[in-house]
Amino acid sequence: MDTYTEKLEAGAAELYEYNAVTELPRIIASFRGHGAALSEFLNSHGYPAGLEDTAENKAAFLREKFTEAGIGAAKARNALKWLTEPNAFERETGFRIAFALGLSIEETDEFFRTVLLDRSFDCHTIGEAIWYYCIFHHKDYAAAEKLAAEAPKSERTAVPSEGEVLYTKNIISFLRSCPSDEALLEYFRENLPQFAYNQVKAKEFIRQLWEQIAGPDGLAEQERKYFLQQEKGENPPAEDSTWGIYLQILGLSFDVEHIEGDRTIRPILENRTFMHEFAMDNYPTRQSIEKLLRGETAKHDLTRKTLILLAFYQFWVNAALSHGGMKTLMAGENDRDRCLDGLDQYLLDAGFPEIYAGNPYDWIFLWAAGREAPLLAFRSYWQLLSAEHSELSSDS
Repeated sequence: MDTYTEKLEAGAAELYEYNAVTELPRIIASFRGHGAALSEFLNSHGYPAGLEDTAENKAAFLREKFTEAGIGAAKARNALKWLTEPNAFERETGFRIAFALGLSIEETDEFFRTVLLDRSFDCHTIGEAIWYYCIFHHKDYAAAEKLAAEAPKSERTAVPSEGEVLYTKNIISFLRSCPSDEALLEYFRENLPQFAYNQVKAKEFIRQLWEQIAGPDGLAEQERKYFLQQEKGENPPAEDSTWGIYLQILGLSFDVEHIEGDRTIRPILENRTFMHEFAMDNYPTRQSIEKLLRGETAKHDLTRKTLILLAFYQFWVNAALSHGGMKTLMAGENDRDRCLDGLDQYLLDAGFPEIYAGNPYDWIFLWAAGREAPLLAFRSYWQLLSAEHSELSSDS
């Protein structure tokens, strides 16, 4: 068992609720940052095997590749930081690295999934559609820069509630068959309003899932009807409110007096012992769920995380209600694989990378899905975070 992801998958399989307090910090500390992931990626994408494997040598290698690709060594001046810090570069740098290494579309997808823990091309954004077009058609970085300078600009808006929308899969189909740079620019001009929004399919899925969960006689109500609920604190929120259902999903309804405030769980999230910072970043909140339900623009990471959270809850409550007529929160045979396959299908259909054990957020769901009662295990994790927060608050 030598690979990074195999070790994390084994950790997920071997971690039980009763030993989370002692074992979880070790697992969280084992997740690598962007720098270590980039270093590993370079080993299989061009870094000479005969060179000593040091951050300095790899930084020099990247600067050389940037120069050869016509990007310029100046844009790789922070290469050493990229390789030595956990969160040192953004999407634009990621795409420049893809051009510098001569990556294909598929290799760029894998780079973003395993290094930046993000989706790659958002082709509902003109700049990233240009990068996709150039990489697919083997055009260099200079060609991409020229097209970006000539392309029309669009401002971000919410997904329109009425009328036809342009799906990313249709944009990609055009980009792959586009005969010329001139045809590409004309396509942008003719469809400019359609490039003002993004994540159409993901937001559709989120609205559908929320309706199944929160609608009349929905899954949240069904769960409250058939399964024992924890005692709620004083002045609990309305059970059918966004805040009330959100707390129910996490299993935190009982703890509302500790977190009510401005209806946010932010203080609980800020726990570096039991939650990795990459899992905390853009964690779905009541506010962000409402924002996505309105079709507003959101970071890819937030939208993806929200989709995973809602699809996970929907799967396990559906499973609990339909096990051969016996309602139980215990997982049935093959339920784990069915859950993870379902999550992957949602993600891929929405244009996001599938579940990855090296992503600290994904790992939580990978772990919970393998427990005897996955939804209860997921909630036990949140109750651990809540208990830690309460203890620290009482000590201060």
